[in-house]
Amino acid sequence: MKELYENEEIRLGKGYPSLVRFFNDNFEKPLVVFFPGWAHLGRISYGFPGSKEEHFLAKWITQNGYPFLATSYPIDHPVYEEVYPEFTLTDWGNMAAEIVKQFIDEHRLLNDIIGISWSAAGQVVRPFNVACQSLGLNVDFHLVLESSPALLIPSDRTIGFNISNKHLVSVKDSHYNLFWREIEDQSQINGEEIISKEMYFRDFVGDFPVSLMGTNECYEDGTFVNNIEKSYRDKNFFAYTEYPIIASVTGNSKLAPYHPFVDRWTWGFLLTRKIYHDYISRNESSFPSLSKDKFNNLVEYVNDLPNRLHRTTQGNHFLFLGRVGAKRISEYLEFFDNEIHSIKKNFNV
Repeated sequence: MKELYENEEIRLGKGYPSLVRFFNDNFEKPLVVFFPGWAHLGRISYGFPGSKEEHFLAKWITQNGYPFLATSYPIDHPVYEEVYPEFTLTDWGNMAAEIVKQFIDEHRLLNDIIGISWSAAGQVVRPFNVACQSLGLNVDFHLVLESSPALLIPSDRTIGFNISNKHLVSVKDSHYNLFWREIEDQSQINGEEIISKEMYFRDFVGDFPVSLMGTNECYEDGTFVNNIEKSYRDKNFFAYTEYPIIASVTGNSKLAPYHPFVDRWTWGFLLTRKIYHDYISRNESSFPSLSKDKFNNLVEYVNDLPNRLHRTTQGNHFLFLGRVGAKRISEYLEFFDNEIHSIKKNFNV
């Protein structure tokens, strides 16, 4: 197929195409699966022909011994032969899980997975976990990078969005200039250009399905409609036990301040509910026999988890782009991997 880089391929999952690239290394560690945000292909995690590998996440993840799979959802871009305006969050999770299962079977990998979601890809954390469980796969945890869960986003976040003639959402007028300013900022942090402006806009971005936007709008019968019930079922934000354990990283840039303000405690809310419903409530019958100090220590332990599983680092919304950020995120992933194993051990799981 035209427009594909070397070692890229289009894989089908549940009938939908995904641009993917697989990097193998130590098969004794979980497979790390990357999900891109609004308008982006998974290329943002591994680069382009002639780029410096050290500026992209894939190099550092694999260098630390994890196999790595970059995935993409279908957008309006030449790598895809068709567009899919009806594509939902549930479709995304099902598609990705089936493709992950293909790679695990083909390369005889562990059934354990670590997800990395950037930006709007936080919305796929729950449906991906549900789909993986249905296939006998285990998501150890999901690392979210400046990422939004499947809450209804406020209207101020969608100012300037347009509908394309292919019934997709375009953020060209609302976000492309900001995206590029942030990439320039990451280049400055790293002391050299990471990617050219021409290549970025040509090879990395495109219009995307409306159900991934984060509002109540859905695609039905050739148009966008406000369907609260359908959107709620697709997001299912409050299905606490359907999430994996979550770790989060945000940047410290004023260019896009939204995520540094809201991410730690938005994801912390989900993390706390997950821990309580899956690991605490089933042992409530033993609480009367606990000493007051042990009970208080347990409460403090759980309440501290959103801090323990969050980090703030140098960089903006593209904080994983460039050698400095890519290396640091790979280090955080390994740190959280060890931390979460310790946490699960404390809960006897």
